[in-house]
Amino acid sequence: MEIEFVKKHMRDREYMSGVERDKARVKATGEIFTKEWLARESLDKIEQFDPTAFSDSANTFCDPACGDGNLISEALIRKIENGSTFEQALSTIYGVDLMPDNVKLCQDRLLCGQEHLRHVVEQNIVCADGLRYHYRFDGSDPYDDESQAKQKEQHLNTLFDFE
Repeated sequence: MEIEFVKKHMRDREYMSGVERDKARVKATGEIFTKEWLARESLDKIEQFDPTAFSDSANTFCDPACGDGNLISEALIRKIENGSTFEQALSTIYGVDLMPDNVKLCQDRLLCGQEHLRHVVEQNIVCADGLRYHYRFDGSDPYDDESQAKQKEQHLNTLFDFE
């Protein structure tokens, strides 16, 4: 896939960054979308800190509040510009967002029409609370660590009288 096509698909479309959001939703979710210029500037700083950040095809990139994917789409572009194939780059990009519509927009954006790779974005871009998610990206319940901890606590409470 040509890098210019990827850049055009990622950058030259109106995504959530240009959408006015309902005030109640913004207040409830804290939704703020990263502007493209800020995403690029942030990645420049990462690259200054670690020059191999995007040239090492094994390096992964994760955005715990990915929204519509401005930051991770720029990371995908950088990885391709530095020698990764589209599929290699896509398989190392991860994102989490609380809102299902953002997750869908992000997945579609990252795919660049490559539907045969949908399984990659469906596993790597997930709908969950970024503060509570377990970050395994394995398709399991996003909060199963919490439920396992609760089960252990309940089990201990049945063994001992803590009151």
